[in-house]
Amino acid sequence: MNYTTGILAAFTTLACWTIGTFAFTHAAQLASPKAVNRVRLLFAMILLSVITVGFSTHSIVFLFKLPVLQEWLWLGLSGVVGLSIGDHFAFTAFKILGSSRASLFNTFAPFAALLLGMILLAEHISILGMLGMVISVGGLLWFIRTNQKKNIAKSGNSNHELMQGILFAILGAICQGLGIVLAKKGLMISHEGPDLSPVHATWIRMFTATVIIYLAGIFKTNLIAEFKEIAFKLQHLKPVLIGTVFGPVIGVSMSLLAASIIEVSLAQTIFSLLPITVMLAAVLSGREKLELSSFIAAIISVGGVFILVWREEITQIIQGLF
Repeated sequence: MNYTTGILAAFTTLACWTIGTFAFTHAAQLASPKAVNRVRLLFAMILLSVITVGFSTHSIVFLFKLPVLQEWLWLGLSGVVGLSIGDHFAFTAFKILGSSRASLFNTFAPFAALLLGMILLAEHISILGMLGMVISVGGLLWFIRTNQKKNIAKSGNSNHELMQGILFAILGAICQGLGIVLAKKGLMISHEGPDLSPVHATWIRMFTATVIIYLAGIFKTNLIAEFKEIAFKLQHLKPVLIGTVFGPVIGVSMSLLAASIIEVSLAQTIFSLLPITVMLAAVLSGREKLELSSFIAAIISVGGVFILVWREEITQIIQGLF
């Protein structure tokens, strides 16, 4: 698969995660973020099992037998870091800050992905690519600054709750960046037989994350009552199902496809545009108003991504001029 496919997969991920952010924010405000995280992981694992087996000629045992031990290790670790731990932080931040405010801190994810990608994957970005990344994140930071006072004033939370929400949003973003690098490490494991598809790799992440998060809650939570609270109430079930389909099923599968083709730092920089897409969606739905400074900041951030994506072509044009 070519570079363009990776870029399209990254932007598809961004679109899916935008929808999922609103759905999970609504769900986390109706029920416990821990409950939402656990139940949506269970739903995602079931859906991915059906999809993976349905599009192959193998039985469900195939899901467990095809991956080698190293793939289970890296993809499983990725699931725990990115989905069990990271999304717990993210959902709690959604409940405290709301979708628009919590997504602003997604800017920490690209740098986490870049640093771990250099260590684990030996990935490097050119000077021009780094410039594009800095411009994009700088635009996002300006976007955050222009919305900060308004967001804090609208939140209605105490200073302690705000600080907790901000901390959890940052930790969630960092875990997301680390998780995508660990997942790509798992996809790079070569072995005899067919390679893992992004959907199968996503299933491994979901399966491991689901097992870990249910084991962690089995002694502290009535898991059956928790499941019934969400699954048997349409008001709770609807946003969880919508978020599950667009988030951990389609979105995460597309994110792994993108990361398997392009650099994880590039993919994560595109994913980090989530605050802008969430804000634009909120503006279009009439929930938010976009100020001129926020619009300019968004344009700068997208321009930085453009430089990062087309850095090789821009370099060739510059070399041709001189």
